[in-house]
Amino acid sequence: MGMGGRRVAAGVAAGVLAAVLAGCSSGGSKGAAGTASGAPGAAASTAAGTAAASAPADPGAPSAAPTAAASGAAPAPGSAPAAAPTSAAAAAPAADLETTLLDDKLVGQVLPDAKVMAGWEEEKRQVDTADHTVTCTAAKPCTGKPLSASVRFSSGDVVTRFIVETLPGRDAAKNRLNETYASYAAGPFKKIDTPALGSESQAFQGPLAQGEGVGIVVRSGTVVASVTTEGGPVDVAATRRFAVMLVKRIEQAQSGKTPDAGPGLA
Repeated sequence: MGMGGRRVAAGVAAGVLAAVLAGCSSGGSKGAAGTASGAPGAAASTAAGTAAASAPADPGAPSAAPTAAASGAAPAPGSAPAAAPTSAAAAAPAADLETTLLDDKLVGQVLPDAKVMAGWEEEKRQVDTADHTVTCTAAKPCTGKPLSASVRFSSGDVVTRFIVETLPGRDAAKNRLNETYASYAAGPFKKIDTPALGSESQAFQGPLAQGEGVGIVVRSGTVVASVTTEGGPVDVAATRRFAVMLVKRIEQAQSGKTPDAGPGLA
């Protein structure tokens, strides 16, 4: 690709990221590529015209400052809630399952709820069709279709977003993951070296909608998911704990179980 082509490609990806971050504040299903997240990947999916939504959720970095849990100090406002330790196996890459999650009610359960996010206030929760033309409700169920789901929580100045995109197969999910990675790479984000999650993953650090933050993008079989935290001191470990939880909830759903995993150790 010539210099002109690279500039055009970078401009498109950067525009995608900007659109998602702007739309996350509106919360509408059609604004900002139709997601309520703040993550770059969502707009990338709409720009590609394929099934699924967002993440930052739409980067070798310096290590994060010690967290309260690691140091024994009292947790700072907005930090992740303390949780019981989980086994090391829970954080290891899992089987690359072909199981699809195309039921809006099940995908809604994959998103964390107020019970596991104790101490956080839920602000926005939404499940859409992948093209964001329909917000799934009891009156308008979306069973059998690729979906985009997101939820936002806040604690003080800190905002955490969870985004789940369901795809019709692993190949489609791999393509979506690459689109999301490209959205981050086009912006002022740097990669963070963290242990792998799900089938494959990557962490990024950079400016998000509420300030400097961390985004972790994961593929678990046919599902692409993102977790972002922003608005307070950068806390890679807290973001990873939430990402571990989300992957476990996805894997539970893929295994035919009710998603109920809570946050554990990173």
